[in-house]
Amino acid sequence: MTPLVLVVGFLGSGKTTFLKNLMPALALEGITPGLLINDYQNARVDAAQFDDLIQEVRALSGDCVCCGSRDQLLEELQNFKHGPERIMVIETNGTTDATQLIESLALDPSLKKFTPPIQLSMVDGKRWQKRLWHNSLEREQTRTASHLSISHKDSISTERLAHVQKSLEECGARGIFTEPFAFAHELAAMAREGLSPVAAAPLEKSDHPHHHSHGHSVFHFASCELELPRTVSKKSFVEIMARLPEEVIRAKGIVVFDENPDEFYVFQKTDSADATQFFPVGKAPRVNTPIVLLIGPNLPVEALEEMFDALSER
Repeated sequence: MTPLVLVVGFLGSGKTTFLKNLMPALALEGITPGLLINDYQNARVDAAQFDDLIQEVRALSGDCVCCGSRDQLLEELQNFKHGPERIMVIETNGTTDATQLIESLALDPSLKKFTPPIQLSMVDGKRWQKRLWHNSLEREQTRTASHLSISHKDSISTERLAHVQKSLEECGARGIFTEPFAFAHELAAMAREGLSPVAAAPLEKSDHPHHHSHGHSVFHFASCELELPRTVSKKSFVEIMARLPEEVIRAKGIVVFDENPDEFYVFQKTDSADATQFFPVGKAPRVNTPIVLLIGPNLPVEALEEMFDALSER
């Protein structure tokens, strides 16, 4: 599978700067990336900055890729030439709803050659949570991140850096702090191994709220997708959804119940404390394979597999 990387962060958070350091780091690892840059107006200007760093860079100007430009994004990804030691990187614009974008990409059947998204969120060390009414969006952009990077660390005090890290922990960000060369090394290992999320090694336990990437053979996704049995007991399914661990920020998918085997239902759960919602979508929806998409960084994949495998035993 080809690693699919989303670089998310509010306006001016340092996404382009991070990528300008990531591209040569990937080249040193022998990786050939594709890069897609999305912005409202100046995507082509940003893309021009990579002319000497990468051969395959495309600009997608206009609406955010999580909504208005979604079809254009899917077309670009569908035309991507997969191959050994290749990855695809998307730089999203500053107002992207990361959860919505992850759902859209992970559930699209035409993108099965890509891994579920690996999300890196850029955090502006200077302006984190100083954006007034945009603070909530800035927080949400970090909650689904598998990786985090704080920009402008050389121009802020150690006290400010500690404050930002503590604030990230308090808002539920669980990503691993990383830098371009460490991130490139991790992506290169993934590209060479062709790992899927289910093959990913479990994250080691630690008393520290975040883990730092030091080249370990451990891979981190913003989501994972698990197949469900063709039909399941609704009661059993609801019970399992109620027991999802707190690492799961959002769950979504499609299911068929024993009680009504000819009807597909889309389901979603937006918070661990919320009840699961179900919406009937008929007998032949576009996605007609029962699956569950679980969104959240550092998911306990093996434990989640066991939970949903139990449905087959009932």
